[in-house]
Amino acid sequence: MNWRRGLFRLWIVGTVLFVIAVAFVSYSEIKAQFDATARKPKTIIHSSILAQFRQEYPQYNDLNDAQLADALYKKLYSDIPREQFDRKIAGSNTKIIEFQGRLHVFPADATDDEIAATLANEPLSFDDLIPAPNPWATLGVWASIALGIPLVVLALGASLVWAFSGFAAKRS
Repeated sequence: MNWRRGLFRLWIVGTVLFVIAVAFVSYSEIKAQFDATARKPKTIIHSSILAQFRQEYPQYNDLNDAQLADALYKKLYSDIPREQFDRKIAGSNTKIIEFQGRLHVFPADATDDEIAATLANEPLSFDDLIPAPNPWATLGVWASIALGIPLVVLALGASLVWAFSGFAAKRS
């Protein structure tokens, strides 16, 4: 009877069952985090300039507005300051400020002090207090549990089999 082969087969069966159990336990948490990330609102800048550009050049429709604005600025408008370009994209009568992950629109004649005062008085929402879940990090933690524990058991079991094989009776 070959104990090593039998124990290794037992380890394989146990590992498969353990991985399935971990997947069953962690599935709902991981799925909920991926769903929450997918439902998170995306920042969208609506601009008539970008809409006109997309009508003339439909090959750029696969880019979102922020990517298209960055590409246009780098290619065509790099000679002007980025703030001036952003005002031009947004319209001549507004300023767009990003604060706490959201875009805020202000009149073009608003001073920096007025904008700062307005943003300082903005209440925090509950979502601002809780960090966004990172579903990939959670998936990595559960995968390391599902694979790490069986590997530790394999190393420990192999060490014990090796140690006890030294006590085996000599074969003649």
